[in-house]
Amino acid sequence: MNNRAVREFVVLVVAAGALCNASCNRNPHDLYPVSGNVTYNGSPAAGAAVFFYRRGADPANDQTVMGIVQGDGSFELVCGPFGKGAPPGDYDVGVEWKPVVGQSNGNPQRGPDRFGGRYSDPHRSTLHAVVAARANHLPPFELTD
Repeated sequence: MNNRAVREFVVLVVAAGALCNASCNRNPHDLYPVSGNVTYNGSPAAGAAVFFYRRGADPANDQTVMGIVQGDGSFELVCGPFGKGAPPGDYDVGVEWKPVVGQSNGNPQRGPDRFGGRYSDPHRSTLHAVVAARANHLPPFELTD
């Protein structure tokens, strides 16, 4: 996946999250930096989207916290229009990896999730993380078949 496609995907996901959710966090000072890595069968999952869902929250009224995995496997979380970081708390983590398979009207068209949905449902996810009120570098998420 080229850098332009990754940037377009980030803009699309962030914009959709901002429109679908009332707000990420009313006080942007309550966000803390969060970074980590995602690999799939030992290789970086470049282009995958990582979503953090606060445990016990109503997803329709809670923040959209997400990041895009870079070529080296790293990601940083952003919280909608408030920028980098996430509010402190316990999170279920979802990962979805839909590669660009073409273009339509100048927009990237995405293929099916390479994980087949195994990691995208926060209610079935086996991936979890805790965001503390400080800078956070999470243990790697090492996904396999």
